[in-house]
Amino acid sequence: MAAKTLAEEKASPNAKNPEAYELCIMRHGAAVARDTGGYADDSKRPLTPVGKKKMKEIAAGLARLGFTPDWIVTSPLVRAVETAEIVADSLPAKTPMDFCEELRPGASPDALIAYLAKRSNSKRVLLVGHEPDLSQLATRLIGAGRHANLAFKKGGCCLISFTRFPPQTPGQLVWWLTPRVLRKLA
Repeated sequence: MAAKTLAEEKASPNAKNPEAYELCIMRHGAAVARDTGGYADDSKRPLTPVGKKKMKEIAAGLARLGFTPDWIVTSPLVRAVETAEIVADSLPAKTPMDFCEELRPGASPDALIAYLAKRSNSKRVLLVGHEPDLSQLATRLIGAGRHANLAFKKGGCCLISFTRFPPQTPGQLVWWLTPRVLRKLA
């Protein structure tokens, strides 16, 4: 049998456990500034042209790592939806995508975990959302405590693996990558 590459090992650490669950948490890409005319409603701010270009490179970096989700869950805000669509378009097969109110800024992490648990057949999930909610969620899911500083830059993401979902114990942080590192992987 051929030896696994580092990317294959990092992309799927739970391959031997059919109950295993992998959650990739991603912050949306760079969006139009809040004070830009025509975007008084924060939920309607789109990605900038540069933000879209960088997200395509980030999606290529995720592909190079071997992370292919079987479900994409995104905040319904335009910048998150556009980010999720760019990642979905980079995948080899059509991946189901759902909009989730529990990923709006300020939503409850417990409600999000309950939402994800309803679809137990999905084992590799990509979440696309907003800060500071995502860093608080990741910190909680790995049991790092309140004072951990795991802030996501725009387009940054992490992969957390669990022996089962919803988690009974903290998950394992497999990788935490900045947008720059993901683009360099592309």
